[in-house]
Amino acid sequence: MELRSPAAVTHHFDGPMGERVEANVDNWLLAAPRANPGMLEMMRLRDRHPVPELVPWAGEFVGKYLISAIAACRMSDNPRLPPFVASVVAELIATQAEDGYLGPFGREERLLGHWDLWGHYHCMLALLMWHEATGDEASLGCARAMADLICDTFPDDGRHVYDAGSHEMNMAVIHSLGWLYRLTGQERYLAVMRQIEADWQRPPAGDYLRTGLSGVEFFRTPKPRWESLHDLQGLIELGQITGDRRYAEAFVRHWESIRNHDRHPSGGFTTGEQAVGNPYSTGAIETCCTIAWMALSVDMLRLTGDASAADELELATWNGMLGAQHPSGRWWTYDTPMDGARAASAHSIVFQARAGTPELNCCSVNGPRGLSMLTQWAAMADDEGAWLNYYGPCFLDLPTLQGGRLLLRQVTDYPAEGKVRIEVAPDKKREMSLRLRIPAWSAQTAVRVNGEAVEGIAPGEYLALRRVWQAGDVVELELDMALRSWTGELGRSGCAALFRGPILLAFDQKLNAIDTDQMPPLDLQNLIFTRVQTAATWPPIVAGTVTAADGTELVLCDFATAGACGTHYRSWLPAEGGAPAPFYLRTPAADAAIAAGPLLFEWSGYRPSARSGRTFTLEIAADPDFSDVVVTREGLTSCSEVLEADLEPGREYTWRVTAVNAHGCTGAANGPRRFTVDPDLPNTVGLRTVQGFGEGELMVAADLEGSADPSYGVLHSSQDVASVPGPAGTAALGFNGRSSKVTYAIDLFPEEDYTAALWLRPEGLPTDRLQEVFSAWACGMDDPLRICLQGEEVFARIEAGAAHGTEGVGLANGRWVHVAAVKQGPELRLYVDGTLRQKATVPHFVFSATRNVGIGCNPNYAGNECLQGALAGFCLYARALGADEIARLAG
Repeated sequence: MELRSPAAVTHHFDGPMGERVEANVDNWLLAAPRANPGMLEMMRLRDRHPVPELVPWAGEFVGKYLISAIAACRMSDNPRLPPFVASVVAELIATQAEDGYLGPFGREERLLGHWDLWGHYHCMLALLMWHEATGDEASLGCARAMADLICDTFPDDGRHVYDAGSHEMNMAVIHSLGWLYRLTGQERYLAVMRQIEADWQRPPAGDYLRTGLSGVEFFRTPKPRWESLHDLQGLIELGQITGDRRYAEAFVRHWESIRNHDRHPSGGFTTGEQAVGNPYSTGAIETCCTIAWMALSVDMLRLTGDASAADELELATWNGMLGAQHPSGRWWTYDTPMDGARAASAHSIVFQARAGTPELNCCSVNGPRGLSMLTQWAAMADDEGAWLNYYGPCFLDLPTLQGGRLLLRQVTDYPAEGKVRIEVAPDKKREMSLRLRIPAWSAQTAVRVNGEAVEGIAPGEYLALRRVWQAGDVVELELDMALRSWTGELGRSGCAALFRGPILLAFDQKLNAIDTDQMPPLDLQNLIFTRVQTAATWPPIVAGTVTAADGTELVLCDFATAGACGTHYRSWLPAEGGAPAPFYLRTPAADAAIAAGPLLFEWSGYRPSARSGRTFTLEIAADPDFSDVVVTREGLTSCSEVLEADLEPGREYTWRVTAVNAHGCTGAANGPRRFTVDPDLPNTVGLRTVQGFGEGELMVAADLEGSADPSYGVLHSSQDVASVPGPAGTAALGFNGRSSKVTYAIDLFPEEDYTAALWLRPEGLPTDRLQEVFSAWACGMDDPLRICLQGEEVFARIEAGAAHGTEGVGLANGRWVHVAAVKQGPELRLYVDGTLRQKATVPHFVFSATRNVGIGCNPNYAGNECLQGALAGFCLYARALGADEIARLAG
């Protein structure tokens, strides 16, 4: 399946979307280059004095601006826009250096640092878009010269793109090189792509292909920042070029992981500029991140024809993206929070402004792309006909791949209401398919063609209408606009996100007599939305009244215009009576083969508060219809379960999970899933009962009596260790402080509670560097637990976006001590010789990409953090051991 976005489509949007499009053209696209002349002037000043002090990504500004503006030429009737964009393109090309360089940095550092390749990536995309739209050879020649310089600077047998640093940013150039290779067939472009692909595996780069193929959740990968999404687009390019389906498979798994675990109810993506595996988090939801997610979803839609990708684009467009744009079109946000206030990016990230570019920052130039992307997904085509994804008042004139043109006019008040009239007018009678997206949220949908009802309508799929179409044909679509809710968890407990159609509803100070912190809870079991008209400077797309549980009448409006006047708003609404929150199956992956022995089943979601009353039911069946259920676990409160079920090797099983509370039940959105048991695979899942330590998941156990071999778990690597005398007359494992290293493979690291414990004999104290006793470090600010030596003390620490840790406890050279670090919810405890000595407050949930842990070393860091000393009796548990259990280990 491969859908296409025909270049020669005419888009005209009316209604609220049309107003936003024209406001963007009039008040930003036509204004920004003149109000911010440094957008291009920085290119001319790169070798002048004084040297401009730029942010590392300054070279992206003109490229991001043009990506939005070029696509906008296909959706605006403003006659000033195309010649204006042409002039900016021409000015950009004129700034190119003789060697092909097209950035703002000096000759001696071209492409070698900053985010310079990242800036070239965006400029190349813009030039290739302009060439595609106009046939302009100058823009293609400019892009080729840029690519040639990249190939000259980073030959395969010399310096690599990896060496430029800022890996997820600079390595994204693989995407534009792929597009250029498909246009030109120039083998050296593909050679650099292959170089980047190979270097993805080098820490701390993103390892996008291998992690995707192995089913690692995106938020657990080495580089879960938003810029990595443009690297993922490089997977699409490699797949198109080579025909190797592995690239598409990895891409789809990453897309699904982001959708499942990091997309907020507003359609916005990331928390604090990266994936964290928690859509309830309160960090910034950056505009650039949401735009990257939308671009990724366009590729997902083209690649798979999966209606859920179009649903995601609709959700993000009407909520997070329009919410980031002020209705005037004059400014965009950096952060568009679920609750709070809208602030212009020119204020919140003003540090990016410079003389000549007072309004420029990453988000102000990138946000308009969200509107322009409508030209890529509103209507698409394949060999059988047209696919209609966007609903709203509009006129679309698109070429069909069979020849000729098709006109689609929508007469509707959507998304305020669910009735859509589609007038179909091909240039002549022709047999073809018109596929209509049936949103997954529309439980009951009615479709009529020329007044006749259509059967076979399924939510979340496309309805294929194949017939001989002619001018005058009419399709009527009636979508289910019943209110829907998403119950909050973690810090959003006691709240819910409320939807009507594709619109996220919000409470705005301006439309109510009470303030956001005074809003009473809604009763989700007894809620009626009655549309009203409101008088406001920026009228809502939709507004209506609801009655709270205490009888208070409230006005809710669409998220996109909430807070447009500077007032406070909230879209996580106080609520009660909601069914369990949506969730997704994680492990095992679909159609996976898993090891025999203890079996790990994991799904998204979080340990509920006592008042939530939510539990999970896990079922495993020997058939896809669940008529032969072989395992049932009810009343589960955590979001994982380890089973010691005796399942038949090689046989196909199906598993599903259902969340249950007093108000209803919710099945996993991506279930059920199939799996098989392969007894030849190594098992890295924790045991349920080991050595009398009760119901605790042991992940790794190794006595270290002269060998690193574990009694349970999987040895990943062992080097330069030796057998030495241990405690109580036993043997132990000696580490030389220079190159000794032992690591163990794990399936995943726990998120809430866990314990690491072992015997330690330090040598060479005090130490002037960090020495790791135990570490699960994956990449910068991702170490869910470490026990380390510094000076003459031992510490327990966590890196999770920020550094957290206990105070130290003094140790002596040559003396055996038992050390244990226990994380239980928001507390980290350090025990020495079985006694609690220090504790610290840490994040309640920690999400890590680590897939191996180290003793006597940092498992994934190339620097020297090696231990000088000896270790014995190591164990790692996926639960918090109690004080009595720690005392037993120390004894």
